[in-house]
Amino acid sequence: MSLSFTGSNQRARNVLITVLAVALVIVGSYFLFRTPRLTNLAQSNAAQLAPLKSAWASGDAIVVIRHAERCDLSSAPCLDAPDGITKRGKDIAVKLGKHYQTLGLDQADIFTSPLTRTRQTANFMFNHDVEPQQWLAACKGIMLKTALETKRPGHNLILVTHSDCIREIEKHLNVHAPEKPPYTSSLFIVLGQGDKKPRALGFFYSRDFNTEWMNQK
Repeated sequence: MSLSFTGSNQRARNVLITVLAVALVIVGSYFLFRTPRLTNLAQSNAAQLAPLKSAWASGDAIVVIRHAERCDLSSAPCLDAPDGITKRGKDIAVKLGKHYQTLGLDQADIFTSPLTRTRQTANFMFNHDVEPQQWLAACKGIMLKTALETKRPGHNLILVTHSDCIREIEKHLNVHAPEKPPYTSSLFIVLGQGDKKPRALGFFYSRDFNTEWMNQK
């Protein structure tokens, strides 16, 4: 009898575990599909990119860029410091920076996390020493709030930071990215013309980034 009783308990336990697993999947799917997905801006048309063009021209954009390829997590040759970026990452950062220079930086404030990999990325992108900000490394719970406080009216804000900090912004803007932000990807946020409320417009992978959309009509 005791064996039968133990077996019944085990079956009941298995049923309970299965029910809980199904419930978690249902709840997770609900939140996943309820949250808007971020747009890959490289796949957008001129009309969809018009808000970004307008926001950039009026200084109402925030760009959050992930640093280039980490040396300590790659088999590619390091640039120099082991906590910095790879040589390949440096080349990509330089190329991406040229696109941003074409986009226009006259009314842009640029800041970087103080960690080596972010400072190297920012300095190679913009061809000068970019001012470090501690909150771009220790960003949990404050990333979006501090970015909005840091942004000056009429000036675009460019932030070179880490994937966790980008995820923080995505969470607070209630958007879902399809994957962890890749190296040197750019998340574009625009502020509403009237209320200045931030809205995540979408992202560019570095391989797709160009400035042709600025000339589209």
